[in-house]
Amino acid sequence: MKNARFLSAMLLLGAPLPLPVLANGTPTAPSAMKALSRIDLAQADQPTAKSTDDVRGSSQTKTTSAQPVGAFPTNEMTTLPVIGLDGDADAIKKDVAALQQTLTELQQLQLQTKQAHWNASGTLYYPLHLLLQEHYEGLSKYADTIAERLLAVGASADGRANTIVKTSGVPEIPGGFLDDAQILVWFTNAYKRVGEEVNAAIKATEQVDPTTSNLLQEVEHGVAKYQWQMRAQLQRTKTDPNTGWDLNDNKPVDLQGQQAPNASGSSTKP
Repeated sequence: MKNARFLSAMLLLGAPLPLPVLANGTPTAPSAMKALSRIDLAQADQPTAKSTDDVRGSSQTKTTSAQPVGAFPTNEMTTLPVIGLDGDADAIKKDVAALQQTLTELQQLQLQTKQAHWNASGTLYYPLHLLLQEHYEGLSKYADTIAERLLAVGASADGRANTIVKTSGVPEIPGGFLDDAQILVWFTNAYKRVGEEVNAAIKATEQVDPTTSNLLQEVEHGVAKYQWQMRAQLQRTKTDPNTGWDLNDNKPVDLQGQQAPNASGSSTKP
């Protein structure tokens, strides 16, 4: 280190550098000397190596305790000023609850539409494959809008997997391949259920937070559209009973009874 600093000072001052002598007594050539100087200067810039114990000790001192998991859902409130609601605790509570539950149901539908998109089977595989992708993308946008509204009113958004599992009102979609008729029935009923929940949230927030209520109306409009797009494929007409028998092993699809067959052949209700 001292030699490197000495060489650096000599170079800066423009002083001639002494030529070191090799072991055989021959002076080092100027070109070789320049190379050695560059090496010494580069080494001078390197930090001093730490011992293994020093490195281990420094890494241990940086370790921090994990943040608590918290309840499901967890909506932490900011202490900073926000626009609207004016500190009305009851209004804020209703607002956050409505937004969080809507977010959870939208995320549940996101997961289920993508699951059905991948595993759709039967005569309507391809049109359902495309339609479910459209629904997934639309639901994703609505979920993002609702999550951002939660942050705007001063609450953290809870999009954790366990929050969906523990608090969603929509049951889990069956695993495995999904028959086209099964998909139509499942989402006709699942969308209906979520649409009714969002409608209740609209009414709960229309007086305390009109902005949130308006956003929820947009979500309800989208969910109602998706529900119509599913049930329309089983809609009876005057010239065609359209019971879905051609999609369901020559048996009528039991949409009126709101039965959604699962992978084992038994029935479940969304």
